[in-house]
Amino acid sequence: MPAGLKRLRPFGLALAHHAHDVAGLPGRCALAVKGCLQRAGLMPIPVWVVKQVDGDILHLCGSGTLYHPRQRSWRVLNALRQHRYQGGVRLGSTGIVLNSRLFAALIPLDELTLKGPTRGRWQGREWRIARVPQHRWQYEGRLMVQAGANDEGEPLISSEDVSRIRDQVDPQATPPGMAVFQPGSGRTGSHSIRGPIRRRDS
Repeated sequence: MPAGLKRLRPFGLALAHHAHDVAGLPGRCALAVKGCLQRAGLMPIPVWVVKQVDGDILHLCGSGTLYHPRQRSWRVLNALRQHRYQGGVRLGSTGIVLNSRLFAALIPLDELTLKGPTRGRWQGREWRIARVPQHRWQYEGRLMVQAGANDEGEPLISSEDVSRIRDQVDPQATPPGMAVFQPGSGRTGSHSIRGPIRRRDS
């Protein structure tokens, strides 16, 4: 970011915060002010980070900000609105920056409205919300809602879907690390001893 914009950044943040507090200022005007500041690089671009989208469930990692040190802010904002942003995402206050390819959707903060811990509204419809724990943010397999979770005031939890692995396990197969010995089995080339065994000195 150019030095001039860095000096203006605190002013931009203060202006955006003030826009929320001005009595009678329409919400659209406040969003327009924010959009202008974000395009100018004076404000970070916040997003909801969605790990996976199911039929009626959003697997939500939480909020984050786009990390784009080598991309102009106005281009990044356009790409985000068109669902084609590629780059880094800093998740929450953790400082962790991950590649956007790990996530199914990055939603501008004003486009998803959460209604408690289990419900949200996005793209004109209602969704159930499942929380994705931090240790699964980089997981690249499919997620499922943890068994026993419910949406009656308790947040749903996302967990790894191991059903495919379970379906591929042969219940008749010998567990790894276990050898099975059959009576009369021996090494290759061995032969069975028949008749009495005599001592050599006899």
